[in-house]
Amino acid sequence: MWRALKMVFMAVCLVFVAACNDDEVDLAENQRTVIVNYLTSSHQPRLINISDVPNSMEAHPAFYERLDYNTFRYIDSYYAEGRDERRVVAEGDVVSLTYMACVFTGSQPSLASVYATNDALVIEQLREAGLNTEYWSAKPLKIKIGDADIIKGVELSLIGCREGDSVEAYMTLDAAYGDDVVGVVPESASVVWFYIIDSVGVQ
Repeated sequence: MWRALKMVFMAVCLVFVAACNDDEVDLAENQRTVIVNYLTSSHQPRLINISDVPNSMEAHPAFYERLDYNTFRYIDSYYAEGRDERRVVAEGDVVSLTYMACVFTGSQPSLASVYATNDALVIEQLREAGLNTEYWSAKPLKIKIGDADIIKGVELSLIGCREGDSVEAYMTLDAAYGDDVVGVVPESASVVWFYIIDSVGVQ
């Protein structure tokens, strides 16, 4: 009797876990659609998928890339003069960033959506808006690629970029915080990081 009840309980748990995973996948796919719609319609400049670049009539079309775990990257400085001569971010590198992280809801992020930053100008704007920025530091954020205590979407978006790049990285929940609540970031939220790669080196 007990063994039969145990088997039923385990089956119910498996169904529950599967249903939760399906819900998370559905939400991530919905967030993916919202991100792509934003990048290709409301974003300035409007972006095209990297696969469409060869067919573009523009000499230097602005484009986005879809990376693993529903991470979407736009390198604003991709066509900057001298960029090809700068150091490429690779596994093992230590990267220093100036960044602003926002909750993403499908439109241009505002100051109210910022949940973390080390940008002195943004910190000052937040202070002027009445927010307590006492514990926010303007020190560069240092990340070691491959050994970073940071959400995977940020690390993924860094690889292949170059020193000096200005980057936007949009992430669904599976590339960000999953179903965790982190500070003021809501559960299962989509996020975007805007960052400049200040330096790339080895430790």
